[in-house]
Amino acid sequence: MRLHTTAPSGATLVQNTFIDHYMLQANGEYVKVYLYLLRCAGGNMELTLSSVADALEYTEKDLRRALAYWEKVNLLQMNCAPDGTIQDITFGDPACSGSAPSSVPAASAKQTEARQPLAPNRERMDALRENADIRQLFFVAEQYLQRPLSSSEQEDLLYYYDSLHFSADLIEYLLEYCISKGSASRHYMRKVALAWAEAGITTVSQAREETNLYNKNYFSIMNAFGIKGRNPAAPELKTMSYWINELGYSLDIILEACHRTIRQTHQPNFQYANKILEQWKKQGVRTAADIIALDKKRQAEQKDRPQRQQPPQTRAGSSNRFNNFNQREYDYGQLERQLLNS
Repeated sequence: MRLHTTAPSGATLVQNTFIDHYMLQANGEYVKVYLYLLRCAGGNMELTLSSVADALEYTEKDLRRALAYWEKVNLLQMNCAPDGTIQDITFGDPACSGSAPSSVPAASAKQTEARQPLAPNRERMDALRENADIRQLFFVAEQYLQRPLSSSEQEDLLYYYDSLHFSADLIEYLLEYCISKGSASRHYMRKVALAWAEAGITTVSQAREETNLYNKNYFSIMNAFGIKGRNPAAPELKTMSYWINELGYSLDIILEACHRTIRQTHQPNFQYANKILEQWKKQGVRTAADIIALDKKRQAEQKDRPQRQQPPQTRAGSSNRFNNFNQREYDYGQLERQLLNS
């Protein structure tokens, strides 16, 4: 993916027009994407979608959503290959784009709300804090987190209640769900809340139906490892959530990594599977076809590589009954190569 800008190198030029007319009305995470790419364009850097997502700690889906927004307001133009891969991004001039944010096609009410910064106005927040339901919600949240809420966390809960129109029960379930997945971070909880809002989820029953899909994914992964008859442990849940939500991999890719782990180690090993998936992420794997292509490339490279002659090994030492055992010798370099070849 190549970036193109007319700004001089050595500095990241942000025009006042962008700040006055675009930045103030955009989602803060979209602004972060725009500024990061603008800086990379000034440095004449070669990027991939996955490398940008890793740098910003976003999913590729989040990144594509941000790029689509900036393209919609004519601040950048994307050139994509037939398979959807982004090849070029060209930045437009905010002062000459001829399109203000108000000209963006109308979105649904939920999507519009989800794009807004997480900050009800101060007077509204002060009034909401006097609401009995809100006070009870704060109390329940502190019980879940086992500590007092920070002011930022209170603002997040008020945003879910007042702007996303989540009921207190739904927000309680949001807390319960995120903590059960091993993450109580604001960033993770906000991503889940915005995803629910965009999906039109307004009740606890709808949220349970949505989260059951994730639970089915977790148990499919456990079954692939041959683990049955028990629920996933907290570290296992955290790892599987990382594969799905952070690496952004679909179930078929994750299951393939699990199958390769079993073939190599002959036992369930989440750390081994995690290294496979992270390696695939670095290599730009997005689909099963990418894995097949990667395997073929590796096989061709191995076929062209000359076989190295291993010198015969001599074993010195006494011939007592302990040394007469054929002791196991692990070639850790070979094990590492097997991991990378998985």
